[in-house]
Amino acid sequence: MDKRLIVVLVVFLFVLWYALRTAQIPPASIQASAEVFYINNETVTIVEKDGWGLFTLEVKPRISGFTFEIEFPEGTEYLIKVNGKEYRGNTTFKTTIDKDSEIYINFRLPDEDTKKLYRGEGQYYLTIKASKLPIWYVEYKIKLIPRKEKD
Repeated sequence: MDKRLIVVLVVFLFVLWYALRTAQIPPASIQASAEVFYINNETVTIVEKDGWGLFTLEVKPRISGFTFEIEFPEGTEYLIKVNGKEYRGNTTFKTTIDKDSEIYINFRLPDEDTKKLYRGEGQYYLTIKASKLPIWYVEYKIKLIPRKEKD
């Protein structure tokens, strides 16, 4: 009887470990502005010919103190405003969110990447992550697309 109980306990612990490791329960509700939309089942935002892009996120936490991170394409400069506080940098932005927040994201793709994007030679994505251990995690990808010229 003891061996059966140990086997059941080991199997239960493995299943619990796997469930915690693979669970994706969002720590917040994240809503994007009209500048982020869907095309062909992909979330996209527009990059202008000069490389600039802009959109807003509204974040409503379900838990406090989670990590909010945005990964930009390599070399991308950004100016992000979170509840009135400005952050400048490039490639990766990371902060902790404790309350309802409005996040303004203004970024500039490097010139070479912008040219490739407009020539259709490359695909670029922003990755937005929100996480807090042990099980709170969500990841969103936003594809960058060029603005189409009006005919």
